[in-house]
Amino acid sequence: VRLMTFRQAQANLVEITLPETAPYVGRAVREVPLPRDSALVAILRGRRVVAPTPGDSLEPGDELIFVCTSEVEDEVRSVILGR
Repeated sequence: VRLMTFRQAQANLVEITLPETAPYVGRAVREVPLPRDSALVAILRGRRVVAPTPGDSLEPGDELIFVCTSEVEDEVRSVILGR
């Protein structure tokens, strides 16, 4: 879900809810091969807001918040949800 567009930077704030079947569930953030011009900026887990570090693991139901350019938005979804 695109939440917001930053006009000057030509970037978007995007939310993806991690399903149980996603390829990186249970794996560390450092293992996720995000494309250039994208960044995982927050993990919403229940009532917690987690500032992700490379060693944090991803859990089913996590709401992942990314900042990315429009050009790589679909690629981010493909990586996170599986191709």
